[in-house]
Parts: sequence; C-alpha cells; structure tokens
Amino acid sequence: MRCAEGKLRALFGGIEALYQTRSGLDPAALVQPVANGPRETVLVRESDDALEVSLLLGEQTLAQLSHRSLDESLSDAGLGEALPVLEGLSHLAYLAEVARVERPISGLELETQAEVDKLALVVLHRWPVDMATFERLVERLYVRFELLPGSAAMHTRYLHANRVALQFTRALREPVRNQRISDVRHALRRFWHCTMEGKRALAA
Repeated sequence: MRCAEGKLRALFGGIEALYQTRSGLDPAALVQPVANGPRETVLVRESDDALEVSLLLGEQTLAQLSHRSLDESLSDAGLGEALPVLEGLSHLAYLAEVARVERPISGLELETQAEVDKLALVVLHRWPVDMATFERLVERLYVRFELLPGSAAMHTRYLHANRVALQFTRALREPVRNQRISDVRHALRRFWHCTMEGKRALAA
C-alpha cells in the first residue's frame, strides 16, 4: 500500500487540477485494501454536519499500482487494473465537490462522471493522442467492457452511465482531432459541473 500512496495522490491531484478544485482530501488516507470482494467500492456515511467517505480497493489492484509506474498503469497493458483506481478516485473527488456546493447526487450521476473521468485521465496523461488512439480507448472503455458480478439494478445503472459517457465522447472528437487540449479541458469541465440532467443534454 505504501508504494501506491504517491500514485494515488498524483492521480487524484490530476483530477483536481483538471476540474480546478481543491477538496483537501488525502486519497491515500481514505483507501482501505480488501482481500476479497469488488475491486472498487466507495462507502459513504452522512451525518447532520459531515460526510464520511472511504474507498475500498482490491489488494491485487493496489499491488499492481505499487509495482508499475503511472505510465505503465495507464498504458493499454496496465489499464485493466488501473480502471478501478480511476473510478474510485473520481468518486471521491465528485462527492467532495457536490458536498461543497450542497446539492444532492444520485448513484447514476456519480457513476456517469466516473465513466467520463476514466477516459479523461488516460487521454490527458498520454497527450497528445491521435484519433486512432482515442477511438481505441473509447471502444475499450465503452464498447468492449465486461460487467462484473452484481445486482440487476447495479448493471442497469452502469449501462446507463456507460451510454451517456459514450455519447459524450462525440464532444471530444473534434478538439482531439485538432490537438486543442484547452477545448478538451473545457468540454470536460462543462460536463463535471452539470447535474445528471445537464450531463444527458451535453451527451445528446
């Protein structure tokens, strides 16, 4: 776990830098390794004046993050084990943001933002990317994915979030094609600040 802490902070810092926010959270302090069970789960407990969160990550997932560089983790070969980490860190950042602005959030909205953040972090880490690389990443994340065991409700939510994220990638194609990173960031930031209704509208 100790070897993964710096990479967790670097990835979380990348999310906060992209969206120009500072949560004050230390993701490494919120991660709890688990030997068995889902590779990534966020636990949330809300009280009258506080929101407590923790991120459960599989021990194998954390081990791979420890043993690989960030370049290796976000490469095509390492992405399978890195995706749960990216999803979990996205959840932490987004929960902190909606708590800051004091608005409600659904599990669907949280999952939809994480679906977009996975692509955003990989594309920006590899920047500049050509269209062939971008389309390959889109296909891997949103077309050739495998649903993990879970309830029917969870599968429905994930598939809905996946479809919205896939539709939203159309807004990124032109700036990626023309190598305009500022426009990529702008589109991603608009999506981040939207409610679920707004995210659907941007995707459509």
